[in-house]
Amino acid sequence: FGFFDEDGERQPRGVDQRLLSRRYTEEAVAFLERHRDEPFFLYLAHNAPHVPHFPDPAHAGESEGGRYGDLVEDLDRSTGAVLAALDRLGLSERTLVIATSDNGPDYEGSPGGLRGRKQDTYEGGMRVPMLVRWPGRVAAGAVTDTPAMNIDLFPTVLALAGLPLPADRIVDGADVAPVWLGGAPRPDRFLFYFPTIGAAPAAVRDARIKYRLENGQEL
Repeated sequence: FGFFDEDGERQPRGVDQRLLSRRYTEEAVAFLERHRDEPFFLYLAHNAPHVPHFPDPAHAGESEGGRYGDLVEDLDRSTGAVLAALDRLGLSERTLVIATSDNGPDYEGSPGGLRGRKQDTYEGGMRVPMLVRWPGRVAAGAVTDTPAMNIDLFPTVLALAGLPLPADRIVDGADVAPVWLGGAPRPDRFLFYFPTIGAAPAAVRDARIKYRLENGQEL
């Protein structure tokens, strides 16, 4: 179901994927405007730069990285628009912003000199940037090499909000707020790498060393 755009690419019926990043951004900014006077939680999960690659026609072809690069620059513009909205609404100093990804790049992206890519348990498939912005609370330009995972976001955000962890489940993550707020290192622990959803862990590491199995093996 769908139609083909002017580049011969199939589009789902009724959805112009070239405009998705723009539409997500507009909805995110509208959400901030509606909830500026109350506590809010905004989860903005872009489809880009996942395949298929449909850059915004307003900026298509502007990057030096082809369609993939165009999509990454679309995300940059989106992030800038959301941060600008927080500034304009006077919310920046009361809002924690976290930007990260769930895996390393696909074959059109760069792992930044690391080995491996998406669905690999090499560092290039698992180690991704995480940017935290909270003016007045998180020091601008600070960098840490303390290992952390996305599973840490849930307990960290709850701790910062002064809320307890739920008692009806096991929470695997750890509160890493001390790392963000004061640069304190987390106690050493093991982090497990899963190549795909539902798969068994295929690598484990701590702050010092990493053990990785060959494909097809399990820990």
